[in-house]
Amino acid sequence: MNLFKVVRTIPTEISMIGEFNINDNAYCYSLELPWNDGANLHGKNCILPGVYPLTIDFSPHHQRLWPHILNVPERDEIRIDVANFPNQILGCIAVGMTKGTNCIGNSQTAWNNIFQVLQTALKSGSQYIEIVNQF
Repeated sequence: MNLFKVVRTIPTEISMIGEFNINDNAYCYSLELPWNDGANLHGKNCILPGVYPLTIDFSPHHQRLWPHILNVPERDEIRIDVANFPNQILGCIAVGMTKGTNCIGNSQTAWNNIFQVLQTALKSGSQYIEIVNQF
């Protein structure tokens, strides 16, 4: 069991909405770029499903510590991020407390809470995030 998991459930042509789970419980929603048949192109679509190491390190973009999804094939700087709309994402996974059509809301609140949970979890050892498609 992974502490963190994204279950993608609602694909559209401009976004991918899912659930962000903590300890197998739905915690909030996720927003990503669209699937685009799994093209794996930075800035064009979401990352491929899989299990990836998850840490907190310095983000050059945000200029502070930020959750970082590591070892994503052919991608870098994939983060758990704050955003409400797909045009605010370059390939990261945004989180939010509410969802709409191609959008999420209360992103900063969801991110703050996940950041705290991840900080605590990392004290007990390595952490991973599992990303699955269920569409």
